[in-house]
Amino acid sequence: MSEAQPSAASSAPDHLATFSKYRDAIDRRLSELAPATGASAPRLRRSVRYSLLNGGKRVRPLATLLTLEALGGDYQEALNAACAIEMVHCASLIIDDLPCMDDATQRRGQRANHLVHGEDIAILGAITLISEAFGAITRSEALDAPVQAALISALSDAIGFEGLCAGQERDLRDISDAGDVKALEQLQQQKTGALFVLCFEAGARIAGLSESDIAPLRQFGHHAGQAFQILDDLLDTLGNTESTGKDHAQDQGKQTYAAIMSVEDAEQRAHLEIASALASLAPTGADPRPFSAFLELLLQAYDQQINVEQLTRAEIKIHG
Repeated sequence: MSEAQPSAASSAPDHLATFSKYRDAIDRRLSELAPATGASAPRLRRSVRYSLLNGGKRVRPLATLLTLEALGGDYQEALNAACAIEMVHCASLIIDDLPCMDDATQRRGQRANHLVHGEDIAILGAITLISEAFGAITRSEALDAPVQAALISALSDAIGFEGLCAGQERDLRDISDAGDVKALEQLQQQKTGALFVLCFEAGARIAGLSESDIAPLRQFGHHAGQAFQILDDLLDTLGNTESTGKDHAQDQGKQTYAAIMSVEDAEQRAHLEIASALASLAPTGADPRPFSAFLELLLQAYDQQINVEQLTRAEIKIHG
C-alpha cells in the first residue's frame, strides 16, 4: 500500500484544516465568478455552473493558495488567479468529454456536460469559462498591473501551442512514439503539467518573487504534475467508474504510463517525481511541510480510488 509519510515535524491535521478552508473559499469565489442569474444566457449559465460547481478536488487552485501563504502572503490575494486556473481546467474537461474528443459519458460522478446541456451549449460553456478566467485575473483588485499581465501571459502559454491544446492534439492523433517515455513525458507536460506548473508559479508571482526565485517552484510544479498524471493513468486502468466518477478505461490505445510500464514501475516513477519535487524546493527556503502535505493529498486520492489489496504495490513515501 502507498504510504505518504511527512517529516516528524509536519502538522498534518493543521494542513488538512487549511486545505479545507481553501476549498471553501475557492468554491464560494467560483460561484461568484459564474453567477446563476444575469441579463442573458440562462442555458449557458446552467451549463457552466453544472461543471464548475459540482464536485472536483480543487487540486490546482489549492496549490496556488498554499504557495502564496508558504511564501508569506495572504491566500485571499490569490483567490481570483487560483479560480481562473480552475476555470480553465474545468473548460478542458468539458472539451475532453465531447464526442469528437474522448466521447466520455461521466465526469465527477455525473453525466458529462454535453449529454445534459447539448454539445452546442457545452462548447460555448467551455469558451465562456476560458474567457471569464482571463477576466477574473484582470478584475482582481488584489493584484497590481504587472502581476496581472504576467499571469495572463502565463495562462495563455499554458493553454495554447505549448500547453493544453497542444497536448490534447498529440493525445488524440500522435501514436507513432507510443512506447517512448520521453515523448510521453513531453505530452503530459503539455496536457497536464502546464497548468500544474502555473499553479505554483502564480502563487510565487503574487508573493513578489523574482524570475530566478520562481524557477524552483515551477520545477516543483513540473514534478508534481508528472506524479499526478502517472497516478491518474493508473487509476484509469485500475480504478472503476464508481470510485473515480468518470468513464473507466478511457485511455485505452493512448500514450499513458499505465500502457508502457508495469504498475510497480509506474508507482516507482511517481515516487521519483515526488522526491524530485521536494528536492526542488531547497533553493527557495520555503517551509516544505505544506508542499509535502499537498503531495500527500495526491497519493491519498489515488489509494482511496483503487482496491489496494488486489495489487502488488510499490511503497511510495514522502520525506518532508
